[in-house]
Amino acid sequence: MSLYTLQIKDVAKSHNQTILVCDALIKQYENEPDTKLIIDFSDCDFIYPDYAILLLCTIKYLEYLGYKVIGTIKLDANKAIITYLAKMNFFEHLNVELPISIPKFDHNNAVQIQKYTSDNQIEVLNSILKVLREKSSMHDNVYASLDYCFNEILDNVLNHTDEKVGWVVAQYFENLNSIRLIVCDFGMGIHQSLNQKHNFTEEEAITKCIESGITNGKGQGHGLFATASFIRLNKGWLSLISGKKKLNVSEKKTVVKDIQNWQGTCVYIRINTNVDVDYKEFTSQFYDYKKQVFEDLFDN
Repeated sequence: MSLYTLQIKDVAKSHNQTILVCDALIKQYENEPDTKLIIDFSDCDFIYPDYAILLLCTIKYLEYLGYKVIGTIKLDANKAIITYLAKMNFFEHLNVELPISIPKFDHNNAVQIQKYTSDNQIEVLNSILKVLREKSSMHDNVYASLDYCFNEILDNVLNHTDEKVGWVVAQYFENLNSIRLIVCDFGMGIHQSLNQKHNFTEEEAITKCIESGITNGKGQGHGLFATASFIRLNKGWLSLISGKKKLNVSEKKTVVKDIQNWQGTCVYIRINTNVDVDYKEFTSQFYDYKKQVFEDLFDN
C-alpha cells in the first residue's frame, strides 16, 4: 500500500489550485489503487467551503469509480479549521471520526455541505436560502434573484449528470457583504451534455451555455443565462468549471481559461448582498417572481 499526502494548505489557495490537487489525487488512485490517503491540515488556518467541497466531491467520485478511499486525518495544533469544517459537515460526509471532541452545532443556524438529488432539491434550496436570508441583510431584489438563479443552478447541474446527484454549500461573509455559493457534481460535464444536441468544441460549449436558449434538449436553456445576467448586474462573480475549461463572468468581461481537468461541472457564484439588481431583466416577463417568492415566504 502506497501513502499519499494531500496538504490542505495547497487546496486553500484558489479554485484552480484545488482542481489541480484533485486531479492529481484521481491520477494517484488510477496508478496506485491501494493508496492510503493522508489529509494533512498542517500550516492551514482557513479554507473557503467552496474549496473543501471540491475535494469532497473528488473523493466521492473516486468511491463511485470503485476505489476504496481510506487513510488518516493529520490535525494541526490550531483546531479552528477542523471545527469550522466539522460545522460544515465536511468530515461527516467523508465518514471520518475525528480524534478530538467538537462542539455541538445548531445546524438550523448554519449552512452545511449538502448532497442533493431531484428528490430533496427544493428542501436543500429552502434550507440554504433560509439561513442566508436570516444571516445577511441582502436587498429583497437580490434575495429574489438568488432564489431564482439558485434553483436554476441546482436544476442545471443535475441536468449535466447521469448520476442525478450534486453537492452544494454556501456561506455569507458579513465583513464583505458577500455570499459564496458553489454547486458541483462528477457527471458528464457541460461539453458532453450540450453535444447531445449540438456539435460544439469544449470552449464553445462552456461559452455558449450562458446564452439564452442553449440547451441539451432537456431544459429551456435559461438558467445559466439568467445567472450570468444576475452576476453582471450585481457586480459579482460567476465561474463555470467543466472538463478542461473554466468560464469566468464578471460585470466587465467574460473569459475562458484552460484548467486541469474537472470530471464534472461546478457552478460558483459570489454575490454582493448590498448591490441591488432589477430581477425582472432575467426572470419571466409574464409574472412577478419577487412577488411569488415573498408570498411563499409569508405563507411559510
